[in-house]
Amino acid sequence: MNLRPEDFQSVAETEVANTAQGDFVVMVAGVFNYLCDTAMTAYGEQSAQEEARAIGAQIRTNSLHNLPELLEEFESNAVRNGIQVLWAADADEACKLVKDLVEKHQVKTITKGKSMISEEIGLNHFLEKETGVKIYEGDLGEFIVQQRGTLPFHIVGPAINLNVQEIASILQEHIDMPYTEDAQEIVSYVRGYLRDKFERADMGITGVNQAIASTGSLILVENEGNIRWVTSAPRVHVALMSIEKVCANYADAFHLLGLLTRNCTGQAITSYVSVLNGPRRNDETDGPEAMYVIIIDNGRSAAYKDPLLKEALRCIRCGRCGIQCPIYLRIGAYPYGWNYPGPMGNVIAPLIMGLDRTRDLYEACTLCGGCQAVCPAGMPHLDLFARYRQMKVTGNKDFGGSRVCIKERTGFKLLTWGMQNPALYKSGVKIARRYINKRSQDGYVTKLSGPMSGWFSCRDFPQIPEKSFRQLWQEGLQKEAAELASLSNASPQAAAQSEEG
Repeated sequence: MNLRPEDFQSVAETEVANTAQGDFVVMVAGVFNYLCDTAMTAYGEQSAQEEARAIGAQIRTNSLHNLPELLEEFESNAVRNGIQVLWAADADEACKLVKDLVEKHQVKTITKGKSMISEEIGLNHFLEKETGVKIYEGDLGEFIVQQRGTLPFHIVGPAINLNVQEIASILQEHIDMPYTEDAQEIVSYVRGYLRDKFERADMGITGVNQAIASTGSLILVENEGNIRWVTSAPRVHVALMSIEKVCANYADAFHLLGLLTRNCTGQAITSYVSVLNGPRRNDETDGPEAMYVIIIDNGRSAAYKDPLLKEALRCIRCGRCGIQCPIYLRIGAYPYGWNYPGPMGNVIAPLIMGLDRTRDLYEACTLCGGCQAVCPAGMPHLDLFARYRQMKVTGNKDFGGSRVCIKERTGFKLLTWGMQNPALYKSGVKIARRYINKRSQDGYVTKLSGPMSGWFSCRDFPQIPEKSFRQLWQEGLQKEAAELASLSNASPQAAAQSEEG
């Protein structure tokens, strides 16, 4: 499934029609929200929960403020631990570095832990095309979507949109699993299938949840145990991390991990937490012979130079924003066209893929603020979306944004001019009312030509009343005044008639 952000509208139309998927995702989101909210009560009352989030936001502020120094400190301590640190300016360079390591260590089989950065740079496809190595995702959800050839549906549950029948059919087709709709049997079969791959793998590739600057350590969290296999069984371990994943010390890292797991899966802590401090020592029986960390920029340094855009690097990949977003809950992941769906993708995509390519993503946002309200890292989503829209209007070469066309600019200038002039505004409303109402049928406008045609392609508009709210309000006031005047004039006459009687 070859998806791109440029195809957002066409794919969204298809996905919206899949009402069964939408209803299921909304139900799952409700469950996850309940679990996450319940897990956050471990911090105490609402005020204590807000304080925990505020501390997390301050940790991210400190990390971003000192990012260059923390990265240098991490590299120095990691090298001291025996880890070889490599730097990649973009996705192409990162993929080529991994390719060089594959060739250097004569790797034939690779197993992977869940890594969103590897999805971001398109590593699997690159390695299979350039080196011919066999790559196996170790996470069950990632393994399913890998066989299916689609993007992850959610950062936590890559295959949550698929029912058991679809999963069984996929695995039957791609790994010869006997068809069964029993979840335990499916998991057992995949476990046995992957166990062989884990034992035979030459290289393991993972992401990084937190990199500790003060010790040169890596922290990874999981629930299935596959990362433990990936980091201990193969001869070589390669960890991929984007520049913002570095943290000053363990205290900061574990506070963020507490927020991450509670807002990710609703757990106080995941089943497995691994702290890696380098390759296998001489007195150790397991672990890789060689360990590499590739620190990937991929457009982030350009954003880091801007005081507001650098805030996009706050994200700790918990995925909580997705299950709050009314757009994501109805259209799902595929319209976003890459591995970060929902508000998370809307924040990161413009900085990496460019404003023009991702225009539909940040313009589809309703600005409801649900994502910002629950973010444990203090991400200013609404400010960023507003900034992206402003950058797109004026044009921005640094982030691939061309200025909007002259027709659109002229149209908005005329609209602004008209709205600032009361007489022109009233005349424009009258003209628009006549124009729209002439094209209505059965009380609704279903089609309109010109610049508004796209809006009407999937919406109907009710016929506009002949009188505006202001007109009706004024008429109501005049009628009320007339009635009061009539009553006041009638009162003396009624009194006189009463005396004569």
